[in-house]
Amino acid sequence: MLRDAWGGSDDLAARAAEIPFASLSLDADDRSGLVVLGALAEPESYWPTGSRGLVTLRHEGLHATAGLSADLLDTHFVLHEAARREGEAEVPWRLDAPTTFTLTRRWQHEDGLTEQMSAEGTLSCSAAEPYALPLATLTLEPCAMALQWENGKTTRGQLWREPESRRVWAAEERAWPDGPRLQWEVARQWW
Repeated sequence: MLRDAWGGSDDLAARAAEIPFASLSLDADDRSGLVVLGALAEPESYWPTGSRGLVTLRHEGLHATAGLSADLLDTHFVLHEAARREGEAEVPWRLDAPTTFTLTRRWQHEDGLTEQMSAEGTLSCSAAEPYALPLATLTLEPCAMALQWENGKTTRGQLWREPESRRVWAAEERAWPDGPRLQWEVARQWW
């Protein structure tokens, strides 16, 4: 359910309120609007975007895409010392911040060629503050994610997590250097 079909961004909150299913406000590459959960296989959630598009989140973070001009095929985190101290966390936003990690992503260019690159990452969070989502205003921690890629480039992202559960309610990031920028906010939660 993209914005083209449902009207402008002013209608997004109204549409989200009308739909009783888990939904996201999504802005990705050449598509944006309200998307409804297509499937759930914890910890992944699958969000069809129309025109054979799909965004996959893992623990509420960007994992893969399909149907964009260039697609993210896979995301893998290796958590540094903090993960060993905290047990079973799989992603950096579930840890106490600040934390460090290694991220590896594989993607496919429009011409079909694939590429893989790793980055050393840091995640640091600030004090929780009100954040307006499509259907509610929650008190969330803004967290800055910086990725230093092996090719020397740096990308930065932002996510907003719930302080106790550390679930991500909103995020914005560039998938890889010079890759697509994706932004999403939870309209109606699926957990």
